Amino acid sequence: MRVYRLAKEKPGHYRADDLSGNGAALVGGRWNPRGMRALYTCCHASTAVLEALVHMAGLLPKGGYFLVTLEVPDAAYEAALAPALPDDWAELTRTPDSTAEIGRQWLEAGDHLAMRVPSVVCPTDFNLLLNPMHPDMAQVQVVDKALFAMDPRLFAASARG
Repeated sequence: MRVYRLAKEKPGHYRADDLSGNGAALVGGRWNPRGMRALYTCCHASTAVLEALVHMAGLLPKGGYFLVTLEVPDAAYEAALAPALPDDWAELTRTPDSTAEIGRQWLEAGDHLAMRVPSVVCPTDFNLLLNPMHPDMAQVQVVDKALFAMDPRLFAASARG
């Protein structure tokens, strides 16, 4: 199965096709607490763009973004854990402790390469979190990395209100 990430690259510092999950460990995320590595991917390229867009504060990025396409073993997707969602899973004002705790338990258990969760930006689409510490992570391959330019109309619309 193919999954997607829209990721920044800064030569000499970090690469867009880094699969270590270190970025998520530095800041924590909706599904992982700070200090625990996880790799966030999306089941659709358009969802990957939306997931990145909500963190850009309405400012058109100056470049350095890449759309990274990964091949994940089909069996990993089919066996992906789909947790029961707590009531606050889609909270926008802060990252819920409840979802980070679900992710912590999933990462520590190490039973599954992937966890399938709905996108907060578009709940009918799914994100696939990958556990970089899982042995099957070695089967995850980068199949494409393409420079991605944001359509400036996305930002012009937000400026108009």
